[in-house]
Amino acid sequence: MQKKIWKPCIIALLSYSLLLCGCISDKPPSPESDSIAIEPPYLPSTETSPLTSETLPNIPVEQPQSWDVSDVSLSDVDPSRKLISFTFDDAPSRTLENILAVFATFNDENPKCKASATIFANGNRFDHTTPLLLSTAYSMGFELGNHTYAHRDLTTLNEMELLEEIQKTDRLLSNIDGKSQHLLRAPFGKTNELVKNIAPVPLIDWTIDTLDWTGISADDIYHAVYDNRFSGAIVLMHDGYKNSVEAVKRLLPDLKEDGYQVVSVSMLAKAHNCVLERGKIYIRARKRA
Repeated sequence: MQKKIWKPCIIALLSYSLLLCGCISDKPPSPESDSIAIEPPYLPSTETSPLTSETLPNIPVEQPQSWDVSDVSLSDVDPSRKLISFTFDDAPSRTLENILAVFATFNDENPKCKASATIFANGNRFDHTTPLLLSTAYSMGFELGNHTYAHRDLTTLNEMELLEEIQKTDRLLSNIDGKSQHLLRAPFGKTNELVKNIAPVPLIDWTIDTLDWTGISADDIYHAVYDNRFSGAIVLMHDGYKNSVEAVKRLLPDLKEDGYQVVSVSMLAKAHNCVLERGKIYIRARKRA
């Protein structure tokens, strides 16, 4: 009985969000850069920071060094399957409800191989429709990630500006999932030593860049992922492109047929026993003994 009720509830929520989404901007999402190499490990800064707990009372001086996945459930993860993570940047945009509908349909048809993903959101894209839309995603098992507030090049910012970009979006997301911090993806994949020192969480890049923002076909997006798949890979896609939605429709069942399960970044890291550390950049999460 629960299976029969679940899908209509998700579709009803998505349909309602569609009615409210008229205020979402039609401006195309900002593009990301090509994949970058793994950066050197995080090293604590040897300089004294001018920031204190008095100037930023909601940011603790000492940050946990490892990403906490204790509350990440693996109950829907099949341990016999290869895992791959899908991520969607520049959310919420005009196709997020369609992406969620594709996942909801797939999960209803494949209850033993449910798919999820990580949505990297920009705070300046939030409007009155956002809480319902992202709450629906979170209830479906999606992870909410931080793509900064205004999609600025973080390497051009000072410490206070960096923290503002991160904190503002963390607060917005916290209203939805209750978490004080979220995995961070730097716009354009651009970082430097200051960004890595300031970031309170791990930085997530990608293994497979679909280049969907360039306007390529759904078939090209599909092959960018399927032809380069491997267990532990992190796939970069964007909210806002209908061809990405069409590609995901094909990828979910075809990856399942090939022995894969699509999961969020934190689920991938926990299932593969890969500890994510603050200030380090990750392009994949291979399985460790």
